[in-house]
Amino acid sequence: MPEGPEIRRAADRISKKLIGNQVESVNIIYPPIVEYQEILGKSQVESITTRGKAMLTRFDCGLSMYSHNQLYGRWTVNRRSTEMKWNRSLRIEFLTQKYAIRLWSATDVEIIPTIEEENHPFITKLGPDILDDSCTPSVIFERLKSKKFRNRNAASLMLDQSFIAGLGNYLRSEILHQSGIHPSTKPRNLSDDKLQRWAEKTKSLSELSYETGGFTVPEGVAMAGKERGEPRRSHRHSAFCRNELPCHYCGTEVVRIRVANRRLDFCPECQKISNSNSIRGYPMIRG
Repeated sequence: MPEGPEIRRAADRISKKLIGNQVESVNIIYPPIVEYQEILGKSQVESITTRGKAMLTRFDCGLSMYSHNQLYGRWTVNRRSTEMKWNRSLRIEFLTQKYAIRLWSATDVEIIPTIEEENHPFITKLGPDILDDSCTPSVIFERLKSKKFRNRNAASLMLDQSFIAGLGNYLRSEILHQSGIHPSTKPRNLSDDKLQRWAEKTKSLSELSYETGGFTVPEGVAMAGKERGEPRRSHRHSAFCRNELPCHYCGTEVVRIRVANRRLDFCPECQKISNSNSIRGYPMIRG
């Protein structure tokens, strides 16, 4: 599933083609919103923003399109002459003089009044957006110490969109690894210094991923891994998709576990368990 940085980059890419350019037509194929074909077909896109993993496309007619890619949704930006050859289902298409901007296969797409965006059921449950300037390490630190979140296991907390919106599977592995946090550790069992590092890594790695297109390690580290023949999915991260490879920091083999049926990669040496927390219930797997 695309995470906050990927959705924000998609919004940036789409905005460059739609904002300030004449949209010649809007073609809606997705049945739940096809009734808006006429009004949106006469409208222009005013702005595109993101909230966590959701995107909000605002039209000058006072309506917004809420979309969430979930597992299979994908945005594409191509020249109008480009022929798309794949099995994805088209949901909506924006055509300018030169470009075709299309949303494929998403099943969570709605048209809502722009003034009611904040009342959308998904958006009302979101915590601070990790890529928003107001979501600082200090804000994250205070949330880690709050009664609502301090008793949660790190592995589950990092996927809770009410904690911080936009985090997902690969960012979870990366943030916990580079913070030295064991997946089963609870914030209440950590010192303020450890919580501060956790908060800082949550912000900095998310921003790094946004800026670099999904990399969570310095360029030199990534290039060294590439030169060793590691695939892109491995050399661009410090832990995620590096199971059975040596940890960048200590050389210990990175292992993979499943938490709530989601994969999580970590280093058992750098991320030693804290206090009485246990890894029981997190089966180690291969591949």
